[in-house]
Amino acid sequence: MTTTPTLPWWYPYRRHHQPFYHGNPEALGFALDSVGRSIGFIGAAGFLGTALLQLAQQEVGCSSSAMEECEGRVYGILRPSSLLTTYTIVVGIVSATLLPFLGAVVDYTAHRRTVARFTSITICFLMIPQIYLNQQTWIIVAGLQMVVAFTGWAQTMVSHAYLPELTDREDRLNEYTKSFTIINFTSMVLYLAAVIGLASWWNLGNVGTAQLALAVALIVMIPLLYLAWGQLLQPRPPARVLPSGQSLWSAGFVQIYHTGQYIHRNLPTLRWFYTAVAFLDAGINGLVTVTITYMTDQLDFSSTETGLVVLLVLVGSIPGALLASRVASWWDPVRSAMAASILLILNTLTEAIVLKGPGQQLAAYFFSIVWGIGTGWKWTNDRMLASILIPNGQDAELMGTYLFASQCLTWVPPLVFTLMNELGVSQRVGIGTFSIYYSIGVMALWMIGDYRHAVDVAKASSGTVPADVAATAKAADPVETENG
Repeated sequence: MTTTPTLPWWYPYRRHHQPFYHGNPEALGFALDSVGRSIGFIGAAGFLGTALLQLAQQEVGCSSSAMEECEGRVYGILRPSSLLTTYTIVVGIVSATLLPFLGAVVDYTAHRRTVARFTSITICFLMIPQIYLNQQTWIIVAGLQMVVAFTGWAQTMVSHAYLPELTDREDRLNEYTKSFTIINFTSMVLYLAAVIGLASWWNLGNVGTAQLALAVALIVMIPLLYLAWGQLLQPRPPARVLPSGQSLWSAGFVQIYHTGQYIHRNLPTLRWFYTAVAFLDAGINGLVTVTITYMTDQLDFSSTETGLVVLLVLVGSIPGALLASRVASWWDPVRSAMAASILLILNTLTEAIVLKGPGQQLAAYFFSIVWGIGTGWKWTNDRMLASILIPNGQDAELMGTYLFASQCLTWVPPLVFTLMNELGVSQRVGIGTFSIYYSIGVMALWMIGDYRHAVDVAKASSGTVPADVAATAKAADPVETENG
């Protein structure tokens, strides 16, 4: 790893002149990139969506505070309340389609850092005009944010390829990962609190709050992403040789196909776990957009109120993560994951029944905290199960499939909600349908069966990478040794 004398002059130190992350500049770069991306994502989720919905309603002549349903159509096509979910559908499909290609870029080329630099510049460049959000520019801003969203997912994919390479010491990698989680969470909470506080102090409306949120996000993101990708994170040689007759586009999908076949035939516990991840993550990610749509369109929430909802979800994830560890030790991680999913089902159904109209902020905040507990509980269990059920020696191949599983269905719940909304079905019914995805996830977790047996299957399969999965990596051994 990089030694202390070669660190940049500005590299931060702890007390007693100890450099952060043991003098590992790439670990610091990973942390800075993660914070920058997260603030950009959370700013759009917490504040921009509400402003876009208000401007879309005004575009078709509806009052944002009117009690009746807005029947107008944006450019004669969609209801304003379908705007954010349609945007999520497009982002979900594009992201799921790009993941295998980006995986191939990471594996078969030396352009990993170049791609991340390009995506960083693109994100920041496209966010600048979004600060000028108003009635004349809102549709352009919506289009730009759509590009920013799937560009951000592409950068996330490239960034996460660096994580297992930060150190060859497992204890140190666990220490780094814990630190990344704490720093990321703290930065998002501080960002949300700052924007909500300033917007309330200055009495900004929805549009003004969104403008402030985007401006603050840019001020934070630009230096962080520059330091991460301009100075700290380094390029990598290709880890594998591109198979003859395949393009980068086809190679990623071929690898997903072969790995999927292997999992289906040989690792039934992992097959059911990935099925659970696909449906549960689809429901969780989709419900973010749908909830913001419902709270803005039906409950008349302002940007600061939806920002507070996102903040409470984050805060709720802390006891959720602690609860995951406690319940997993009482029972096991599989049953703990099932309990977390059942909590999400109950909370979603109750929310759809109880939240009916304006003036229910306190109830919405309560459901947000419970939702945060459920998601924090669920994702903590996911990390446990991924580390346990993925056989040793197959981490690279099977973790890529895990990322694909977590993204491949994210467009389905928003699509169903949008179709129901366009047909005039109550949005409360649309929210209730998310319990279906969680229920499928619970059934998939139940199909894993006995936890101890699942662990034994993973151990028995450790190190036995099949030929069709590992074939493209045969020529990579010298490169991987050099990388290490």
